[in-house]
Amino acid sequence: MGTPGQEWTDFAARLATMGAALALPPFPAGARATSEGYRYLGRLMMVGWQWAVEFGDPDFPAFYRHDDDVTKWGGPNVDNTYLRARVRAANSYRIVGNGATTHGFLLSTHEGDMQLEQYGVYAEKWHDELTTDPDGTFELILSAEPHGGNWMPLDPRATNLTIRQYFDDWGQETPGEFRIERVGAEGEAPPPITAQVLAERLRDAGDWIEASLHYWNRYVARAHAETGDNVLLPPRSAPGGAEDIAYGSGFFDLAEDEAFLIEGEAPDAWTWNIMLYNLGWMESLDFANRPTSRNGTQIHIDPDGRYRVVIAHQDPGVPNWIDTTGLGQAMIAYRYVRTANRPVPEGRVVEVADLAAALPPGTPQITPEMRRQEISVRQRHVARRFRR
Repeated sequence: MGTPGQEWTDFAARLATMGAALALPPFPAGARATSEGYRYLGRLMMVGWQWAVEFGDPDFPAFYRHDDDVTKWGGPNVDNTYLRARVRAANSYRIVGNGATTHGFLLSTHEGDMQLEQYGVYAEKWHDELTTDPDGTFELILSAEPHGGNWMPLDPRATNLTIRQYFDDWGQETPGEFRIERVGAEGEAPPPITAQVLAERLRDAGDWIEASLHYWNRYVARAHAETGDNVLLPPRSAPGGAEDIAYGSGFFDLAEDEAFLIEGEAPDAWTWNIMLYNLGWMESLDFANRPTSRNGTQIHIDPDGRYRVVIAHQDPGVPNWIDTTGLGQAMIAYRYVRTANRPVPEGRVVEVADLAAALPPGTPQITPEMRRQEISVRQRHVARRFRR
């Protein structure tokens, strides 16, 4: 067992090795990609450190927000706010919350993280499966033994409880409030951290950061190689993902004068969206200041009952523009949440000059001022979600 000093030295050395690798294959080349890579490593360092060191005690858990607009990893959904807390089956936990201001939320227990080859999802409970007070407040017990009222089983293999909060109408919906406590530990304080515990958590933090850096790079590269460019795959359930979420994906490769036109039938889903990720890191793009995603509330449906989404480098002045942020290549992802069907959209490359002819007659025009107003709604929503 190492000492904190030894583990810190090892931790710093691992970070230096990871940083040196970012400018080399298999990581993406180019000034922007390398800059984003170093920022990504810094983000992973913040999350890995906090999750392992500051939020590492299942006897005194607290919800930790991650995968927000500045701590992105593993393909986060821009319509979610993610909370997680450490748990273990020897304990019972009380979760108190109120998500009435959200579109809804999902509680789930997990083995760990995909990048650690931990894919187990053991229990799930949606907001509308809970008994709540008239104002939306609920209390839920998470334990190995059954309990009356709102209860979720705690599997012996589970190490964390995750809450996904969903936001469909970014102009109106705001985050809920949630807290967790170990039953029987109310009012107690955790003991000071020991040298042994800190050494263990430092090692865990390094493992998490290093695994995350390489796993998601391989994940995207493998998917890209198997799928190819400018093709959309059918939606499916994902290992380590929620049971009621179907994921579809594809990749675009666009010249400056090209756009990727996606056409499809809106699913019969509780919520759904289309969004972009960068190739090297599977991070969501800037969704506060640019329209890099669209959900079912934000997507214009044409009179024929279908939607057309335009992925392009410059604003084409149509309702469903998704901004590439200047990336010639990126990953496209779409999600159907609690859906009754799984329609497969179609995508094709069109010349920007031919875009008007490829869209239905009467497609609304979006002026620069209308676009600024749209982005202003996004900016205010992200501020409410992550800055309060």
